Amino acid sequence: MNSFEYAPRKVSFLGTHEIGDHRLKVYSLIAPSYGNPPVPSTEKIKELLGKGLPDPELEEDHKIGFGILHWAGDGLYTLTNTWYDANMLRLRAFLIDEFDSAEPKMESLDHLNVITCVWELEIYKYERDLWVRSVLEQKPAELTDAVLADYLSLGFEGYV
Repeated sequence: MNSFEYAPRKVSFLGTHEIGDHRLKVYSLIAPSYGNPPVPSTEKIKELLGKGLPDPELEEDHKIGFGILHWAGDGLYTLTNTWYDANMLRLRAFLIDEFDSAEPKMESLDHLNVITCVWELEIYKYERDLWVRSVLEQKPAELTDAVLADYLSLGFEGYV
């Protein structure tokens, strides 16, 4: 069980990555106890977050979203989030065992019905606010290439 202690964690924006036919903004979130994990290669990011892409794909999927690699005190968590039907997120989360191995073991967190942790929530808040400003409040509200480029170019950095 986790302790009831809060310590700020560093968030880095790792840019936008094409994963399958999706474009995801990628964040690294690091617990102080984790140390300094290496920045994963583009191929490793695709491998880890790609398993969380929506299945099945639905007509209302926008194939745009964000992923979080959370180096927590008890391991690496991945959260793949994709925008769906204008104003909703689809989420898949995994706990990764042996991140550095050629075939890391990925345990789905679906059975826990967990959405996210307090540190990840700040990234969700940032992404929510940016989606509202960049997409939903545009007149006319359309998902054009220019709107998507604006949304995908911006990311959060700092401590949460």
